[in-house]
Amino acid sequence: MNRKRFLHFITLMGTVCALQSCARTSNDVWEDTKSAGRHVNRGVRALGGKHGDSRQIRCRNDFECIEDQNDYPEGSFQDCDYQDSPSNSCTSNAYSQADFIPLEDQANDEIAMADILARQPREAPGEAGSSIPGISYFRDPSTVPQLAGIFRTVYFDYDSSLIKGQANLQTIHQIADFMRRHPNLYIFIEGHTDERGPQAYNLALGMRRSNAVRNLLISEGVSPDNLFTISYGKERPVVLEKHEEGFSRNRRAEFKIYER
Repeated sequence: MNRKRFLHFITLMGTVCALQSCARTSNDVWEDTKSAGRHVNRGVRALGGKHGDSRQIRCRNDFECIEDQNDYPEGSFQDCDYQDSPSNSCTSNAYSQADFIPLEDQANDEIAMADILARQPREAPGEAGSSIPGISYFRDPSTVPQLAGIFRTVYFDYDSSLIKGQANLQTIHQIADFMRRHPNLYIFIEGHTDERGPQAYNLALGMRRSNAVRNLLISEGVSPDNLFTISYGKERPVVLEKHEEGFSRNRRAEFKIYER
């Protein structure tokens, strides 16, 4: 008797499950298939050491304009032009908001404050009709002997976008002086972080660092139309070793130049 009840129960449950499965639409099945594929791809990349948890960011909208960056090939965001696209709309209004730079200075270091609402460039590099090409056409100034000593790297403290210290201030001053005398020179300011911290936070921190440098250059008389910012977060370290000296060298802003 108990055996018959058990078999009856199993048959009933099978019928219920079948009815529920029939109620699912083809769209439901397709969405589940895509989700499973994304998770499988993510797992394969993790096993291969390709975490892909950093990407190039140019504005606040970039945090939302990619639904799932793992749907894209590794490095998809590293060499793209600085331009809008239907899936990545970074309009001038989107990245025209000034970043807040805190005022505290617990170490009493020399700090340059550039807490200004900086106007954004009239042209976006790489856009259709722009006279300025995308970032891939900008050069590394360290490869130009007469510019290597001017466009030096600006370094930052841990978890900070404040521009501190005499060396950094002197670098900003020299760059500003050179650009005032060369109005056809355009630069990308690249913000970088060390590897610690989550993806979104590092992307935002890299953007705050590049904007801090941009704001300070503008305050020293450089045209906003000649200054563009971009953040790579922790994607492009110059030191791979995991120690404080390496971390400090990775917390930086670097420059790429283009002369029209």
